[in-house]
Amino acid sequence: MPFELPALPYDTKALAPHLSRETVIQRHSQTQRACVARLNQLVEDSPWASASLEAILLGAERELARQAAQAWAFTFHWHSLSPQGGAPDDALGQAIAARWGEPAGLRQAIATAASDAPPGGWVWLVRDAQGLAVMAGDVHDVPLSRGLTPLLVHHLAGGQGIDTAAGLDAFWALANWRFAAANFAGPSAPAAR
Repeated sequence: MPFELPALPYDTKALAPHLSRETVIQRHSQTQRACVARLNQLVEDSPWASASLEAILLGAERELARQAAQAWAFTFHWHSLSPQGGAPDDALGQAIAARWGEPAGLRQAIATAASDAPPGGWVWLVRDAQGLAVMAGDVHDVPLSRGLTPLLVHHLAGGQGIDTAAGLDAFWALANWRFAAANFAGPSAPAAR
């Protein structure tokens, strides 16, 4: 069964003015759609044809695992954003305070990771055995492959004219803390098929 491009959890214009409708369409309907199409080409007539996205990204090799990881990351990215934004709940807020002292410490950790990450990559807020951490990686690097639980992700859009600071401001305005809290409370991820 081929993978399908997951629907967005909101309308394409719902994230404006932080992310324009055109940006959402470009990233979802073009970039992510192309990733899913390439993934379907790679799994066709392979032993992975009926596997889940997570099984492929954790068990396949090379290009197939990379395409599955990218498709999974984009779906997680859309769920990491919400038109309502918000703030961390008590449990997640306490974990942030325990790790970084205050929300400004988390903001700085994510800004530092974003400045070190490759264009087009991801900056993840994750839960590990010790608590919370921030990790950055390229477009194919996802926390699941490192045994970490992802809570939120910021996409570092590549290309000329992309302002990292403006992208981070948009992320903070749109961060879906309800989604992050649900991931923090237990293992969960958006359906990717």
